[in-house]
Amino acid sequence: MSNNNALRDACFGELTLSLKALASEPSEQLALFPESQNKADDLAARFDDSARAVQDEYAPDLSRTQVDALAAVSRRLATMSRDGAEFDPELWTDAAVRTSPHWRDVRALARAALDAFEGSI
Repeated sequence: MSNNNALRDACFGELTLSLKALASEPSEQLALFPESQNKADDLAARFDDSARAVQDEYAPDLSRTQVDALAAVSRRLATMSRDGAEFDPELWTDAAVRTSPHWRDVRALARAALDAFEGSI
């Protein structure tokens, strides 16, 4: 395997892991970062970093469905973030990850994104 293929596989692998984390049940999401004080932030940042890496380096490899699925997750997290229309600091707590409809939406969008990438990663 060439270095380029290995790097591509690593980037897409990280994206898959971040989407699986976002799609997981709340207890599993929170368990991913046991030492963190900001688990919700960590979930979002992990996705942002991995999605940006794939989009920056491998955009031509993505289907329209994949691009749209990643954009939907990004938009949802952005509306919840500091400058977003639905920002509330309480959305970024462990309790919100467990109970908020915003985080339920994120989980559903992440599952849809995983479906869009199924078989191609």
